[in-house]
Amino acid sequence: MLEASRISGPADIQNRRLRRLYEYWVEKRGDRRAPARADINPTEIPDLLGYVNIFDVQDEPRDFMVRLNGSEVTRMLGQEMTGKWWSDVISGDDAERCEQAFAICVDEWTPAIVETSLAFCGKPHAGQTFVALPLSADGRRVDAMITAHSYHVFAAPVRPLAFRRASQG
Repeated sequence: MLEASRISGPADIQNRRLRRLYEYWVEKRGDRRAPARADINPTEIPDLLGYVNIFDVQDEPRDFMVRLNGSEVTRMLGQEMTGKWWSDVISGDDAERCEQAFAICVDEWTPAIVETSLAFCGKPHAGQTFVALPLSADGRRVDAMITAHSYHVFAAPVRPLAFRRASQG
């Protein structure tokens, strides 16, 4: 699985949907460190909306309130997360991987990408790759993030076939 890492440009993102949100974010950012949440116009990205989440950032203690949960995200996770705290939704290794990406995004003002399983929502054979992009209303702190998600199924382990020898008789 892809560890949480910094995105330095669109070439770092293989998935078309994730790359599209990143490029939209870059356009909205302009010369600033990050665009504001108010700069994100849903009518400009209708093809992405089902796969997008927006989080408010709480500093002390660090947590993330889900403000918008895309319909495809809801379908894949099997739950509506709007209005819930991230820490109440996810735990374990998947939470740690997500939080590493969120820390890059919030603390460094840097776009991040990561891959996790969906075991936290009862789908251990499925996974997600997502980008986390910082948003800032005042240009002094990251107060929100926008994420886009791509889902996939992990290949099932291949077991060798056992053949019965034909009896010779």
